[in-house]
Amino acid sequence: MLNLTELQSMRDALQRAMFLGARRVQYATSVVDYNSPQEQQIALGNLDAEIAKQSATAPSTFTVAVHSRE
Repeated sequence: MLNLTELQSMRDALQRAMFLGARRVQYATSVVDYNSPQEQQIALGNLDAEIAKQSATAPSTFTVAVHSRE
């Protein structure tokens, strides 16, 4: 199992590749070719979930309150 530091490094590499429009991502010990940006989004979501799990925190959420005087 990967530790938190490794997961965060992988997430950073994936985000960098996504930002640059690259589909090939080189991680510390491997290279992964993604077929589509959607695959990259799924991988990013999986990394975020595992990072949250290992950090023992829930994913960030927010609530919007709307008030009306009607």
